[in-house]
Amino acid sequence: MPRYEFKCPACDWHGLLWKSMNHCNRALCPSCGEDVSRNYSNMGMPNTQSPAIDNKFFNNGAGEYDPGLGEVIRSRRHRQEVMERKGLHEVSKYDKDSFTKEREHQPMTDAEAADQYDKAVGMVKSGEWKAGLSEERVQEIESGRGKDAEGTEG
Repeated sequence: MPRYEFKCPACDWHGLLWKSMNHCNRALCPSCGEDVSRNYSNMGMPNTQSPAIDNKFFNNGAGEYDPGLGEVIRSRRHRQEVMERKGLHEVSKYDKDSFTKEREHQPMTDAEAADQYDKAVGMVKSGEWKAGLSEERVQEIESGRGKDAEGTEG
């Protein structure tokens, strides 16, 4: 069934409705129930999408819950507003390669390795390495009874 563009003179609703070809000039407004008149513009042409109007993927304006955003999304524009408010941006299929491509491993330079070693020694001397560990775990590590790298009792 094709979609036809309609405009309601009573409440100014404007959108696309699925109608059979035999009844393409008769429809009721989904907002107020009044008779709507057929409107002729580019939006009603086949294969034309209007993000502000065509919301068939969002339950015709009632909304669909998006678990990623944690909200009910009522249109494409509303989805963009929610994502902007949460500081997110949509990744297109063309951006996929930049996220899935494996990064090249860059070996550490001697200066970076020496700096990392100095930081580790400083953490051990100051006791900073104990932060976030339970007292029991700190005692196990200091006494040497803790688990070794393979996870077996040492």
